[in-house]
Amino acid sequence: MYRNRLIINNTKSFVVPNSQNNKQKKMTDNNYLKGDEKNEDLENRRKIQKTFGFLGNLILAYKTTGTVYGDIGTSPLYVYTSIFHDPPTDPRDVYGTLSLILWSLAIIPFLKYVFIILRADDNGEGGTFALYSLLSRHSGLTLRGGNGDDLTITNHDSMSVYSNKEKPNFIKRSKLVQRVLLVLVLFGTSFVLSDGLLTPAISVLSAVEGIGVPVPSLKNAIVPISCFVIICLFLAQRMRRLAILFAPIVSLWFISIATIGIWNISHHPSILKAINPYYAFEYFIRNGSSSYHVLGGVLLSLTGVEAMFADLGHFNRISIQICFTFFVFPSISLAYLGQGARLILDPAVSENTFWLTLPATNGPIYWIVFILATLATTIASQSMILATFSLVHQAMQLDCLPNLKTVHISKKIEGSIYIPQINYVLLVFILIIIIAFKTSANLTIAFGMAVAGVMIISTIFYSIVICVVFKLPAIVSIVFFLVFGFIDAAFLGATLVKVKSGGWFTLCTSTLLCFIMLVWKWGTTLKVKYELRNKTKLDDIFASNFPEQEEQEEQEAQEQEAREEQESDSGDSSQIDKISQTIVRQRSKNIQLQLLSTGFPINRIPGIGLFYKEAGMGVPLSFCHFIRHFPTVPEVLIFITIRPIPIPLVGEEDRLVVKKVGHYKKVYQVTGRYGYMENISQGEEFITKLITAICEIDPIAGTILEDLKNEVVTYVVGHQELVARSNSSLWKQVFLEVYSFLARNSRQVYTNWKIPVDDIIEVGMKIVV
Repeated sequence: MYRNRLIINNTKSFVVPNSQNNKQKKMTDNNYLKGDEKNEDLENRRKIQKTFGFLGNLILAYKTTGTVYGDIGTSPLYVYTSIFHDPPTDPRDVYGTLSLILWSLAIIPFLKYVFIILRADDNGEGGTFALYSLLSRHSGLTLRGGNGDDLTITNHDSMSVYSNKEKPNFIKRSKLVQRVLLVLVLFGTSFVLSDGLLTPAISVLSAVEGIGVPVPSLKNAIVPISCFVIICLFLAQRMRRLAILFAPIVSLWFISIATIGIWNISHHPSILKAINPYYAFEYFIRNGSSSYHVLGGVLLSLTGVEAMFADLGHFNRISIQICFTFFVFPSISLAYLGQGARLILDPAVSENTFWLTLPATNGPIYWIVFILATLATTIASQSMILATFSLVHQAMQLDCLPNLKTVHISKKIEGSIYIPQINYVLLVFILIIIIAFKTSANLTIAFGMAVAGVMIISTIFYSIVICVVFKLPAIVSIVFFLVFGFIDAAFLGATLVKVKSGGWFTLCTSTLLCFIMLVWKWGTTLKVKYELRNKTKLDDIFASNFPEQEEQEEQEAQEQEAREEQESDSGDSSQIDKISQTIVRQRSKNIQLQLLSTGFPINRIPGIGLFYKEAGMGVPLSFCHFIRHFPTVPEVLIFITIRPIPIPLVGEEDRLVVKKVGHYKKVYQVTGRYGYMENISQGEEFITKLITAICEIDPIAGTILEDLKNEVVTYVVGHQELVARSNSSLWKQVFLEVYSFLARNSRQVYTNWKIPVDDIIEVGMKIVV
């Protein structure tokens, strides 16, 4: 059932009642229905499921192959080569490592992600941010300060949310826990962003390396060809029509590696014994501590597991489960079994296991597989790039990254975005990585650390979700953490052992990205807290005697009109006198406010003025600063807060919270709420909805909606610059310098809000912290 909406304070607010019609919008844990019908991708997904039932889920399962499983599906290109740097001398080593690969696939992607973690969706959305938003909402935390009205929306009923009547949990009680969770989610995000640098590099390199087997003379051309493919990939980011080919190409890739695997198994059927986990234990017992390093190579078979959770919002849980269980898992298992069989028969193929185990090293089949591999790795890279764009956009919405230009590629699919700065930064860094590391084998250690880091952070968050969100006994959470945390820690430890060999790159990159996000979040929080501490009320700015003044003016106006009528009948009044008297009367009507400190009158001019504030109720600092220098305000005065909400999407029935400010005529407080997956829009359509909402609570504002097209809309935003005190500590001064540098080189927050540039007024202020 939907929760009732909260009435802010005790004044009349604009809310949408929870009628019986709202029940049609109820969500399940698999299917999120956004209030905004523009998102045709989600709507089409619902229609497919509703119309075709199980067949609809099969269609979605087919589509997941191109978006979700490209990364994990191309792992057979480099896993064995990274494990066996030298040809294996003992067949038992092949059986042991193969058993480790198969059971790792069964435990981590199959059990942990597909059948456990996928259940912790945030209204249909997945990923690290989804787990964090679940914990925040169910602990009563808000992303910014204020009244916490973001916890009263009607459209996140898949799980119960925190109530003020409930006893605060350990997250709500402890600031330290909140900070640790924030650092963890940002580190997890940093690992995924690092993965966005490494996936295109290692995937494309491993595919192009296949050209060196039949034509050894082209080995020196592998790096230039890989760079060329990457450049073409990034230059084509605005072209999304080719995405329709992703699922067919990746499906053909899975069929091809499964077929090749079966062919290789037929040469040594006894390799199927590796399914027995005994061989994995025997490998560790026989080799002792020296075998620990092999986990770093086995980890590469798990690349892309986080995509199954992060891409949940584009499909649904059932479709992802069907595809992995009946298609992806059998295909890659057969591929690894086949490669293992050939390694036992010919250990020398470990030099380039995938390409040397094809049926022919220079024939039509080889070149068909080479083309498929190149296309599949390009698609896997493209999926990771799109995920990076989406993740950066979410981080910007949550005040964790500076604002960057966001381009919407598709008018039908709202989530289809392109961020030019990120695109070219990725391109430059990936080219540097390819040129520096030269081979896919050199990149495997750095790649593995990013995967292991995200895995263990997801385990930590899900362990807390079990208690806080699912309300299960603590023993369930402890068992989950001990089992999967031990496995994840083992993989992470295996990559940390080889930090000097390449893991340093991921560690340094992730730490730098996390530092940037923490500094930006810290600086933004400082500004919000400053505004909350210094917020004021209109009664502290304007005199409160103007209602009597208005009554007196109205009476004088009526008497003036009566005199004009008499003079008009007698023909004694001239046209010039009439115009003069009309101007005086209009000026009198506009003087409805006056400053409390000086008594100076404030004129109300025709138009609509939106004064933006960081958080909370009260008057924005920009308005206080503005009114001291320009004693004129628009007739319709709106103080608006854009509040990021810890859920993916906010329905239109929950978008606005509007209330009238005291007895002031045509003055309103507005909160506009947006989820972390949404794009903030403050253009013409938003203004129409806003004025409509205002008319619902204030009948006197009805004339505004009628004349909206003729009204001048002015957007007033504050630009706060943080300045350190003279006695501030060194670390604080350094953080402020970094934050100021990022702020100077980032776009203003309102640049992506679809606001006409000519209608914006920016009020600058310095904040000493």
